[in-house]
Amino acid sequence: MNEEKNNLEKENKKRTLILTLIAIVTLSLVAIGAAYAFFASQNTGKQDVNINAESGTTDVLSFSLNDKNITSEQVKDEENANSNIMITANMDNFNEGNISVGDGVTGTATLIANNATNNAKDNYYVYLKIDTNELRYTNFKNDAGEILEGKKEDGKIVAPDETHTTKVPELILTVTQPGEDGELNHIDGLDYYTDVDGHGLNGFDITEATGLIPIAKKYEITVTGSEPTIKATQEWEIKITLVNLDSGQNKNTGKEFSGQLILQKDQIIANLADACGTTDTIGTCVKKLEQADYSLSHIIYHNSESLAKTNIVNKELSPNDNSYRYSGSNEGIKNYVCLDGTSEESTCTTDADLYRIIGFFPNESGEYEMKLIKYDYATKDELGDRATAPGGAYFGNYTEVNATYQGNPDNYNNIAGYYWNNTGTYNNMWQKSNLNQINLNQFYLSYITTKVSDLNGHITEHDWTTGGFSSSSYNAQQVYNKELGTEKLQVEAKKCYDDDGTASPRACKDDDLTYKNAKIGLMYVSDYGYAAYPNAWNQSIHSSSGYGSEAVKENNWMYMGLNDWTVSRNSGYGIYAWVVNTTGYAYYYLVSNTYGVRPSFYLDSSTKIESGDGSHDNPFRLSWN
Repeated sequence: MNEEKNNLEKENKKRTLILTLIAIVTLSLVAIGAAYAFFASQNTGKQDVNINAESGTTDVLSFSLNDKNITSEQVKDEENANSNIMITANMDNFNEGNISVGDGVTGTATLIANNATNNAKDNYYVYLKIDTNELRYTNFKNDAGEILEGKKEDGKIVAPDETHTTKVPELILTVTQPGEDGELNHIDGLDYYTDVDGHGLNGFDITEATGLIPIAKKYEITVTGSEPTIKATQEWEIKITLVNLDSGQNKNTGKEFSGQLILQKDQIIANLADACGTTDTIGTCVKKLEQADYSLSHIIYHNSESLAKTNIVNKELSPNDNSYRYSGSNEGIKNYVCLDGTSEESTCTTDADLYRIIGFFPNESGEYEMKLIKYDYATKDELGDRATAPGGAYFGNYTEVNATYQGNPDNYNNIAGYYWNNTGTYNNMWQKSNLNQINLNQFYLSYITTKVSDLNGHITEHDWTTGGFSSSSYNAQQVYNKELGTEKLQVEAKKCYDDDGTASPRACKDDDLTYKNAKIGLMYVSDYGYAAYPNAWNQSIHSSSGYGSEAVKENNWMYMGLNDWTVSRNSGYGIYAWVVNTTGYAYYYLVSNTYGVRPSFYLDSSTKIESGDGSHDNPFRLSWN
């Protein structure tokens, strides 16, 4: 590495954090049995921070990182500071016996008391914001501590055998907090390890972490004295270390990590839990999500004026319905809700009681309601069978191949298959569907409100518009317009059937295409369309190269892997309804086929977030006055 390049890297070091594992093409020449992942520190250490303490009549809270000093006056109302670290791996670091090394950044909060009182108190937030993290767990160990390299299956790294199932941390975050408190050993949602590399390395496992990690919330800083320009300083130091394991880590070769330390007076809204306090109702707290950063929260506010201020791809294809919708890959999206009716523990009693928030939608009064969809597919205990729900659409246990199933494998054998409509006429008008009338709006409605009695009176009635669509090349916006937007009742002239099941369809009326005042339904195809990351919105929902591609499937949290009925009919025919199929795109099938069902419903604006952070292991718990 020549001198000019070294100088350029040093100049840019505090602005960019890039953690890169360089491909080791020469490892075959090294007489060792494993590849050792390593990187070299290019920082010479933390720099002194100088605060210019000038007297004034107001308290001044400022933040700095290394030699960067940002005062509250310079950044006005957005009092913050952030810094990145540059760490580059090179082949000299991949030698057996080298210790794990890393680099870090020091951040300082300084509070200057005004010269009238010489006393001040304030609060601030500390975050690690992860912009890119391509690293994955590559090593696993057994109970005896033996470490083996993982193997690849279907593009994913999995344990090498049944005895080596514990993931070994490879990226460690160490935090030293202000004062005499020393090293931080608790951060919500992260696991803390000691002596990770056998050389005394302690810290939090962030090997596959993404998004925003809150290190400190409302951290208090106080200054008291008798002299003017009294100040208090608090110093935070973070270090990120790529652990050198005694086993191959070559599967992480070439992967990148980038992030930054942030000290900020105001809270960053990264998820629903940040926006909603326990006393806030959905109706009052959701509007705070307009301030949320999509890259952190995965929540998009579908308002044209708001979207115009963002750099979201394909934002012109938004439904522009003032909804807040979760979009993007399953990883990092915290929209789980537990409705088990009994447990107050952080985890849910069973995955069967988990639901996910599709988004928040304004009703006719402009109040926001929470729309849920069942996380996993329903069972006969939830939707009924021939004996418990006579006249319904139950077929039997789900019989499709489960290779693509994304849920808990232990739940698969309990999933039930249902017809969309098997009343004998097989027409695709939702108000004729016995799945709709009997299994969803009778049996399931009774089941869920009996299990969770607080839901009584809080599941709202809706008019489910089911005009549907017929084109196989529509993108998310075009599907939305046909289902719920400007063209929702514009269907082919003669595609509705009467109860007698005659072969000749008749002209549809508006009442044929709107199922009124119902509490339970299924997802719309457009719900699924907008659950994908925005890059996909311009692609065909009905295409193996569009929504069926790996790139889109992996970035759509609503994809669950089985054939999944939707509420939408194919408006070009009288006997087909739309399904999200195993490949991940929408296709229309005969209503007399049998597939999986995930009920969907809305909760009113009085709903509150009682506890939880929305993750699978700590889902939201709801409450009502």
